[in-house]
Amino acid sequence: MTIRRSLAFAGAAALASSLVLTGAQGAMAVGTTGSPSAAAPQADKASHQNLDLSVRGVPDTFVAGGEAREFTFKIDNSTKHDFVLIPLLKFKNKEGSLEAKDLKVEYQLPGGQWLTGSVAPGGGDQDDDAVLTLLGAVSPDGNVSDDALQVVNQGKNLTIKVRVSFTQDAPLGKAGVVPVVFSAELDDKTHEPVAEGHFSCDGIRGAGFTIKAGGTKPSPTGQPTTAKPTTGKPTPTATHSPTGTATPTTTATPTTTASPTTTASPTTTASPTRTATPTATATASPSATATTAPSASTTSSAPAPAASSSAAQQPIDFPVAVPAVTAPKLTPAGVTKAKAAADNADKALAQTGGGDDTTTIAIAGAAVLAAGAGTLVVLRRRKTAQQG
Repeated sequence: MTIRRSLAFAGAAALASSLVLTGAQGAMAVGTTGSPSAAAPQADKASHQNLDLSVRGVPDTFVAGGEAREFTFKIDNSTKHDFVLIPLLKFKNKEGSLEAKDLKVEYQLPGGQWLTGSVAPGGGDQDDDAVLTLLGAVSPDGNVSDDALQVVNQGKNLTIKVRVSFTQDAPLGKAGVVPVVFSAELDDKTHEPVAEGHFSCDGIRGAGFTIKAGGTKPSPTGQPTTAKPTTGKPTPTATHSPTGTATPTTTATPTTTASPTTTASPTTTASPTRTATPTATATASPSATATTAPSASTTSSAPAPAASSSAAQQPIDFPVAVPAVTAPKLTPAGVTKAKAAADNADKALAQTGGGDDTTTIAIAGAAVLAAGAGTLVVLRRRKTAQQG
């Protein structure tokens, strides 16, 4: 009797847990919006009225004059309303000397191609001793283009790929990037902005990095290579003339001073002068010095190693203020176009099921349900066998 009761309890528990999982699946199917950001709401979502901004994967080092490096700019809307926005990034170095001419910013919207960012109109190249970069275009009238407007519906997010490079003359040292948006809440019925919009930036979620000198200016190694023919002739005669009969191997070691000549050209001139020295060992020593010299020059003239990125994103150790430039205009045509594009993207995401975890939960629920049913079958067979 004890075994049967324990098996019965186990079967009932399995069925109950499967029902709980099935109910959780239904609740998620009703409550979720198909976006990963909706799966983990914050505790203060009821009073949350701003977009969540962050940059991710920012390298800890950029090389002045080096190639562009990539990261992402993410905008999460965990509020209860849709938002229209203009995405921007603020770049600033610790000394406040970074200028728009010192960097190039490119961006890629989901499903789009790489485009070049613009300096934000209204003083974006002088704001807060920083460079405010618009991830969009500027229209001929000097305002932000309507194509730069984006809409992020409630519970959704927008991820923009960004790649940045710095010129060879960019100021070196500590710098950082901060995510910025100019945004306005949309009316739930008319889908029009309920206010004129405002700037917001999150310095805490920005990222610090270091601009380092590149390996494109090795002028010291370039100069000796041009003077090799002139320095190659005197060096063999100066070292070999006094030591013609002396031990050539010991005199070959001072020829390490001739290592900056870094080419095999001295060996061609040294071989004729070997007529004065009868020993064959003397001819071998210059060839050895000639082979070691190029190896030393290759290591010294090699380009600087590529900058590495650490796993932990670096903080910004200097203040970055909210932009104080002229506020852009949110035109009705631009808002309508951006809202339609966001709705179409959300519908496509819902049809493909991207970012939805309900399938996994359904599989887990089915597995538990099957386990419960199997337990009941075993219990019934045991009871029938005992009765027979």
